[in-house]
Amino acid sequence: MTSLDLYLFGNPRLERDKRALKVRRRKSVALLAYLAVTGRPHNRDALATMLWPEHDQSGARANLRRELSRLKRAIGGENLEADRTQARISPEGNLWNDVVTFRTYLQEAQEHEPAGEPLCEACAETVAQAVALYRDDFMAGFTLPDCPEFDEWQFFEAEGLRQSLAGALQLLIDRHVAEGTFDRAIEYGRRWVALDSLHEPAHRHLMKLYAWAGQQAAALRQYEECVRL
Repeated sequence: MTSLDLYLFGNPRLERDKRALKVRRRKSVALLAYLAVTGRPHNRDALATMLWPEHDQSGARANLRRELSRLKRAIGGENLEADRTQARISPEGNLWNDVVTFRTYLQEAQEHEPAGEPLCEACAETVAQAVALYRDDFMAGFTLPDCPEFDEWQFFEAEGLRQSLAGALQLLIDRHVAEGTFDRAIEYGRRWVALDSLHEPAHRHLMKLYAWAGQQAAALRQYEECVRL
């Protein structure tokens, strides 16, 4: 069966059977990302207004109609459902999305583990898989400067996903500290600091990890770096 994969961590890209699939128009990319990440039907008038705010309603709807047609040709009719009033990514299609998968993995672990408890082995593996999907911030490098509503949505999606990643990293750190595998904990600690270099708790946690691992010089360097920042 043909695979169709949409990657939105980092600059957006679409692959069919692991080969890049060109979506040349930025509005098509934005529309695909919005429908795929939200995962629900959207009113066509609302979509048209979001992506063509400078047009009147008739012109915006005409642009949306053409964009939906282009998108359907690109990803296959089985993956896009559109009628006179709504459009959505079909839940019955074969479009895989890294953001949706990231959230699904974290939700599975959250539902299995009581709050405040270290991750079990299976949940730790699930959370690690989620963290591995996060290769860069959501739609990094992609902008639609003439679409403030889309820009706002993209910004808050990116912020929410960064917070989810920070929480996942903390869970993995706690798991490896409980196991005494400090090298792995330090790897995740470094990534937590890199996520927000001005987040002092992440620096403090990484200092502790270095100290617990017997790396006193590294702990001191991390302290000095925190002070410098």
